[in-house]
Amino acid sequence: MEKVIDIEDRIPSMRKKRRRRANMSFLLLVVIFVLVLLALLYFQSSLSDVSKISINETVLQDSEVYKDQSGLYKGQSLWGFRAKDIENNIQKIPGVKDAKVKRDFYNDVSIHVTEWEPVAYIENQTQYDLLLENGDRLEATDPDILSHAPILSGFTEPDVTERMINQLQEMDSTVFELLSELRYEGEDKIDVFMSDGYEVHALILGFADKMSYYPDIIAQLPKEEKGVLDIEIGVYFKTYTDFYKEPVPVDVEIPQPVEEPNVTKGKPADVETTKEEKSEQETE
Repeated sequence: MEKVIDIEDRIPSMRKKRRRRANMSFLLLVVIFVLVLLALLYFQSSLSDVSKISINETVLQDSEVYKDQSGLYKGQSLWGFRAKDIENNIQKIPGVKDAKVKRDFYNDVSIHVTEWEPVAYIENQTQYDLLLENGDRLEATDPDILSHAPILSGFTEPDVTERMINQLQEMDSTVFELLSELRYEGEDKIDVFMSDGYEVHALILGFADKMSYYPDIIAQLPKEEKGVLDIEIGVYFKTYTDFYKEPVPVDVEIPQPVEEPNVTKGKPADVETTKEEKSEQETE
């Protein structure tokens, strides 16, 4: 036989459960109220302001340039901007490949800028601009940005310049640092002046691959005199004396003009007439 529990015996336990639920609800409301209050105080205080803006080391532009044009400033609300908008502002600056903005611990903001790599200096009328790996040109404000970059002269066609950039990027660094100047001579031909004193005549097509053998070729050349290395098709070498020697002068006899017979001025020249011409004159 089952035991029957009187309702009056269950009332105290039911009251305790109801009281416990009421306390939990009240405690939850208090926690929510406190969190909202703290959030309001945080956003209204200087604790939510940007106190520090850090940026990685850059080459093409000074870090302050990126900070100024990013739209960020100290004292700005840490949550009052979208990171994507700041990244877009920085990416509009010439020479910037990519930008990332991140909110750090507390109230700091960090910016990481990735720049296009400079490849060479390129001739621009009376000055030389930085030529970037994407083909863009940037005014060189600091001449020491590239200590071992070659100078490109005569490269006026964008497609030719792009192919030259691709070849330079494929070159070995040790050979690349020996390049002093590259002059475009048309029809895909270039004259390359090396910092070790040699001159190289080559084609843009396959330039990086052929120049990878440059140290080995130079090691086999005579040391008495430097000269011109032609690698357009095969490999040929001539010393500067032989390549740039002046042509030997050749004595050429100039024929003297034949003197015409003298004709007395004011007198008609005597003209011999044939017998037939005389008979015709007598008939007339």
